[in-house]
Amino acid sequence: MPQVPDLPDLSDQTTHVYQQILEGNCVPAETPGLAELLTTGLVVASPHGNNTYTAIDPRYPTGEMIRQLNSLVEQLSAFTGALPEFLTTVHDQYMSTRPPHESVQRLRGRQLVNEHISREHTNARTEIISAQPGNRTPKDLAFSYERDRGALQQGLSMRTLYHSSVRRVATVGEWANAMTTAGGEIRTFNGRFPRAIIFDRRVAFIPVHTVPETPPHDAVMISDPLVVAYAVAIFDLFWERADSWFGSSHGDDKDSATSATQRAILRELCLGRTQSQAAKNLGIGPAWINEQLGQLRKKLGARTLNEVIYWWATSPDHNLQD
Repeated sequence: MPQVPDLPDLSDQTTHVYQQILEGNCVPAETPGLAELLTTGLVVASPHGNNTYTAIDPRYPTGEMIRQLNSLVEQLSAFTGALPEFLTTVHDQYMSTRPPHESVQRLRGRQLVNEHISREHTNARTEIISAQPGNRTPKDLAFSYERDRGALQQGLSMRTLYHSSVRRVATVGEWANAMTTAGGEIRTFNGRFPRAIIFDRRVAFIPVHTVPETPPHDAVMISDPLVVAYAVAIFDLFWERADSWFGSSHGDDKDSATSATQRAILRELCLGRTQSQAAKNLGIGPAWINEQLGQLRKKLGARTLNEVIYWWATSPDHNLQD
């Protein structure tokens, strides 16, 4: 960077000395302030000596100062012009030593999310873990059918967790039957659990958990080994409590008035959530909640939902652990 020269210090002493010279008075060489005036060219030593000095018209030394300023501006302009290319070169060199992608990336939009998931699915070599709390559409199931079956045929293990409510969906049942026959494991959990897709315990995809207005299809792709291991541990907690798709249920509803699904709904309502919020949290449709609550009212002989909730609070079913 060019060095900017300092302007003379026009202190009271310097101004006084300058005034003395303008008036033609002799000024000793050691007089404070004289050196500054000589350096800037505002005064020069008289050829006659005798501690006499001559003041110079300020326009002449000022012209030299302006020339210095122009030179500095040109140097700064050249520096500014070269800076972007310099930073780009250094940044490229820095990035060449970094991993191919950051350990946490936000993916915006369904298409981009699906592209990354498809790529990681293709690259998977040992295991695919998937927690799907919502209802997968026939289109989603058809898209994943050949891909998932192909992964199982290549020897990958596959564990998929669904919400219990999808057991009544024929297309999901057909998919579960095909995947189980091919060697996959399918379980259902009657309650809330977080969405996640994990490949080879190496990379995980999870929803963006920030604010309510976050676009529904945005996701976070995580490749940090410690964070991915934590995501697997969370999945395993729900997996251990879930029911095998073709096995017996953990919760035995024979001696209870409520089903596991109805109990999950009632727990949500007792936390102050609306039926719409409960449906979203449980990953089931509002119509399914209405149907389940309607069946329970009929079974109990209750006329209103408030009666059902009052009964639930004092019922033995309230203490059942699903």
